[in-house]
Amino acid sequence: MRRIWLYAGFLLWLPLGLASSAAPQPSVAREPIIIAHRGASGHAPEHTLASYRLAGRMHADYIEVDVRMTKDGKLIAMHDATLARTTNAETVYPHRSPWHVGDFSLAELKRLDAGSWFSKRFAGEPIPTLEDIMRTLEAERIDAPLYIELKQPGIEKAVVQLLQKHQDLQRGRIMFQSFHPESLQALRPLIPRGIPLIQLIGERETARIGPGELLGQVAVYADGIGLPLSLASKEWVDAAHSRGLIVHVYTVNDTRDLARLCSIGVDGLFTDYPDRPARIAACRSPFIIDPLLE
Repeated sequence: MRRIWLYAGFLLWLPLGLASSAAPQPSVAREPIIIAHRGASGHAPEHTLASYRLAGRMHADYIEVDVRMTKDGKLIAMHDATLARTTNAETVYPHRSPWHVGDFSLAELKRLDAGSWFSKRFAGEPIPTLEDIMRTLEAERIDAPLYIELKQPGIEKAVVQLLQKHQDLQRGRIMFQSFHPESLQALRPLIPRGIPLIQLIGERETARIGPGELLGQVAVYADGIGLPLSLASKEWVDAAHSRGLIVHVYTVNDTRDLARLCSIGVDGLFTDYPDRPARIAACRSPFIIDPLLE
């Protein structure tokens, strides 16, 4: 029996050994975390309870929640600064253009339909509060950590207090990200050590300042960077890692992009389809990738 196993192992090794003589040695990549972008937003309307439930059932490592504050100080899940794209606010409140989130109370927002724009199947989905999300996940025993993006400065204390109330302000249960450095800097003294703070970076920032200088500034107050897919490269990943920063990339839905990003060592991927990486061995377990993909 031992001889059979040795022979089987030799056969598995043989193609790789032969290939190495004709091509560069492939590299072994790490497994990145899978972050459900606005929930499972490829399958259900973004930032609704339906989207979060689905992301949890697809076993996403983290569920992203964009957080904004209403006129009366309530924390809600909403990506855009206005309600026009993902709700029927223009119909319900025709005279309140441009429908800024901060101009509406929670009671007014609860009158809106946040699901029909995506599909009739989700008609009537409401805009959830951050507390609605946490209570729903707890009640349905969906053990998925949250990855909160602070969409506006000044809401840090309110977010932290709510997370403390639900005992979610702990390492492994929460991450924070923002495009606003002042938000991350305000969060640092409010949260326990070990909870990651991620500075989101866009193409405009990199047009004004070089990667080395930018990463040096970020490393003073944050634990990582969030890069758009268009900027994600081995050079960026290596430069960030050399400064002790983790790298998360948004938004990754194509399988070819998933394989490439895994091969260059990114630490996390935002995706609208958290079920897809689960079917791609390259992104869910250690794997060997052809260096030509890099």
